[in-house]
Amino acid sequence: MAVMNDLSPVIEKTKLLARKVDGLVQDEDFQTEISDFSLHRRTNKQSIHCIYDLGLGVILQGEKQVLIGNEIFSYSRGQTMLTTIDLPAVSRVTQASYSEPFLGMMLKLDIGMIIEIAGSMENIHVTSNIPSFSIEEMDIGLIEALDRLVDLVEDPSMISQIAPLIKHEIIVRLLLGKHGDYLRNLIKISVSEKNIFKVISWLRNNFLNDVSVDEIADQANMTPATFRNHFREITRMTPLQYQKQLRLQEARKLMLMQSIEIRRVAESVGYESQSQFTREYVRLFGITPQKDLKENTAK
Repeated sequence: MAVMNDLSPVIEKTKLLARKVDGLVQDEDFQTEISDFSLHRRTNKQSIHCIYDLGLGVILQGEKQVLIGNEIFSYSRGQTMLTTIDLPAVSRVTQASYSEPFLGMMLKLDIGMIIEIAGSMENIHVTSNIPSFSIEEMDIGLIEALDRLVDLVEDPSMISQIAPLIKHEIIVRLLLGKHGDYLRNLIKISVSEKNIFKVISWLRNNFLNDVSVDEIADQANMTPATFRNHFREITRMTPLQYQKQLRLQEARKLMLMQSIEIRRVAESVGYESQSQFTREYVRLFGITPQKDLKENTAK
């Protein structure tokens, strides 16, 4: 991946947009009046455990790492991350301070709008069996479109009329740009990939159910070995790793937000052994449930 010169027009535009966003965001997260568009600010290095939906993440200042499966991906100022399916991930800000905070934005994308726009475009081709996310450098057209979207935050009377037009432009630029193959893969995918997407959706809604890989493979009309290979190509993790991360994220939410004791939390997400739950919790979050609960209670 080419490294952009600090004097490039994209970087200069990114710096200007970062200052604009810094002036708008008072707390860590700001859900704007524009649907599915949020701005983010961090002054401390921290990890966030989340599930990425279909959307575009943008870094205007600072740097972060994203853990998906067992792989760590880094992206920083002037770069974007596109995710096309529900992916459990650990997102960690690695460069931020009070004087120079991490600044970013997230735009969730509408699959219906993507299909409609792509259908009106010529020469849309697809590369199959590619990952469900990508990290790319921004181009000048995309950063200018995002800049106009941020300008609408301060002019809410124009949002209903102008925001859909800018979102349309952003999707066109994504389809024709460096993220294009990944986004177009949503539109014309093979039968086997459609079945994998259905299974991913089912797992997202039924991750507490005890099912074997053989049973899940049957849902996708594949042999277990073929299913594992296709699933890993798309998500960067095995089906059981995917299910486990969803369970552990649910456990953390129950423990921290609903104050349910650790033993009951472990049982509620399918763990018969609290010691096994603790080991896997540490492996994903880097801290024991007890310590995590204590530190967050003290805040």
